[in-house]
Amino acid sequence: MKITFLGAGVFGKELGRIVTENGHEVKFYDPYKIKDVTLESAITAETEAIIYVAPASAADELLPKLPTNIPLICASKGFLSLTPFTKFKDFSALGGAAFADDLKNETPHFGDQIVLTASSHLSEFLFSTEAIKIEYTADTFGILLCGALKNLYAIGAGLAYTKDPEFLEKYLKKVFVEFEDILFENGANPDTARLSCGLPDLLISSTADSRNFNFGVAIGKKQPLESHQTIEGLTAFEHIDEIVIPSTASTLKSIIRSIENATK
Repeated sequence: MKITFLGAGVFGKELGRIVTENGHEVKFYDPYKIKDVTLESAITAETEAIIYVAPASAADELLPKLPTNIPLICASKGFLSLTPFTKFKDFSALGGAAFADDLKNETPHFGDQIVLTASSHLSEFLFSTEAIKIEYTADTFGILLCGALKNLYAIGAGLAYTKDPEFLEKYLKKVFVEFEDILFENGANPDTARLSCGLPDLLISSTADSRNFNFGVAIGKKQPLESHQTIEGLTAFEHIDEIVIPSTASTLKSIIRSIENATK
């Protein structure tokens, strides 16, 4: 297949490498990293699928320019709504508990395989390897919602860490219940929170390897906030009014207030 990746960051590059090694032809479009490739040359009549791995904040600019009849897989983690993707005839999502280095080194955080969650069997065809298992769910919105929520909760994990370095176990127990409640209140499947795109992804994001976690630490320590980095949790924060937040989600509400205060 001929596949175009939108975004050439480290995670997108590793996904592209996997697809290439699986025998497919890959192109990348990223005006910041690959200046000599235009969108028109990256997506042609021969393109058979598009993988969105650009920051969620770039969606307003990128998505209106894309053909709607080519399968689109979103592997970015900042979206709280399906609305940006409703015009696409074949849209699905990909998420899971893996950083770029995990893909590169084939190092799973849990079990003996890296597990990614997908809502299309095309993802299974493109990304499955001996080291990577694709688990399927029809809950596209749930995958997107988990990806955005885990970034917000990872910011909260960084905040909590500055108050109590032994926070993780009790924090995650409370957060997991909130995850399920939020998915249910917004029409997604609460069980999606148990897949790799949910709590397992939050677990690895609640560490110093995560930019969202480190952003939360900076807020908690009242350090200068680095504005040049892509913090997908901030993208989710900016769109938080797109979802229903149940009264049980007290931790999420506290995180939102902390971000509001820090970014005024």
